Amino acid sequence: MINILSWIAQGIVCLFYKSYRFTYINTDHLEEAKELGPNGSYLLSIWHQNLFAGILAQRKTPHVVIVSRSKDAEILARVMVRMGHTPFRGSSRKGNVDKGGKEAKNDMIEVLSTGLPGAITVDGPKGPAHMVKPGIVDMASKSGIPIVPYHAKAQSQWVFNSWDKFRLPKPFSKIIVSYGSPIQIAKDLNENEFSRVQSELAHQMEDHEKAVSEAYF
Repeated sequence: MINILSWIAQGIVCLFYKSYRFTYINTDHLEEAKELGPNGSYLLSIWHQNLFAGILAQRKTPHVVIVSRSKDAEILARVMVRMGHTPFRGSSRKGNVDKGGKEAKNDMIEVLSTGLPGAITVDGPKGPAHMVKPGIVDMASKSGIPIVPYHAKAQSQWVFNSWDKFRLPKPFSKIIVSYGSPIQIAKDLNENEFSRVQSELAHQMEDHEKAVSEAYF
């Protein structure tokens, strides 16, 4: 049943994708990140609410991603594989329970080291919204791969009443895709430095989104 649902979902996604018009801006930041990272790799950081537009905007460029181990996310994982991406399954630790996040991060770092770029919803899978979790900072610190704030938003969209105010671009919408200045994270961060970097990344992502919105919306 899940396989059938994943094919149906992919068909719907493809119909949406073919109707969209993508405009890419600030691509020089992406090129800068490729120069900074080992083997040209980089990590896109995106808010969960912009996930749909963000994934489709990168359809022509395979990425490594982390997808939750939940049953609901199985459909998403299968669709992403068919789109050419490489998903690793895992979620953030809940209390003392490891939900596969550590293993997924380590596997992702190994593939990123070959030069394939990655993308992470930094406040996913369940929020709080617009609060950066430590996973991406940990990966960037251990690997030396730069983080690129990433924003993809449609000029016309539906907004769901979910924890993240999920955005679904309406058919035939124009989608602005923007890259922020690359950020390199120092190695061997202590706990206080981790919190500071998470906060700084969140502010940079917010500022980046605000600048794009003021210019195009």
